[in-house]
Amino acid sequence: MKFEENIPKIELFSVSEQLRLTILNLKEFAEHHKLIDKRSIEKQAALYVVRTILKDDQIEVLYKESGKPYLASDVKISISHSYDWLTMLFSFNKTEIGVDIEKVRDKILNIKDKFLSKKELQHLKDAPLEKYTIYWGAKEAIYKALDITGLNFSEQIFIEDFTYTHTGGIICAIVNYSNSEKKHTLHYKVLDNYILVYTDN
Repeated sequence: MKFEENIPKIELFSVSEQLRLTILNLKEFAEHHKLIDKRSIEKQAALYVVRTILKDDQIEVLYKESGKPYLASDVKISISHSYDWLTMLFSFNKTEIGVDIEKVRDKILNIKDKFLSKKELQHLKDAPLEKYTIYWGAKEAIYKALDITGLNFSEQIFIEDFTYTHTGGIICAIVNYSNSEKKHTLHYKVLDNYILVYTDN
């Protein structure tokens, strides 16, 4: 599929010199290219973003057995979609990265015991749905960056408590794996009724 440059519009955020965050409206993309199948829309949209950002009409998005996307280049990518939105994170310094976008829904309360530790559940007592969603998104983003099969969200990925603000912010996570403990810095953005979380590099 050949894409006209910048149609539809990709929102681009230069997080740092080595990190770029993009957002694309999937509904607009599907209508513009007359696509109906959900999986096809998501894959073609990701390809469109990659080719537009990297200015390369030949590059392809490849997938590991785990489902993790990658490029045949030094640029690292992470992809997430939720309802009408696709977001992609690009790293230009070979660092593995992760991004997650989630619609804020009360459904998350039904699974909170599956992805939160007892300590995190205490932190989230009386918290708004947005904060629960940030915890989930942060763990998803870390999981995507590390690409470790079977990493347990409630027992191995811990989010340090933070003060939620609708203007976004920085959060810290600790990952316990293979007898080691590693800290990770993440950022979150609030976009209407969506939460976007991504790892730093």
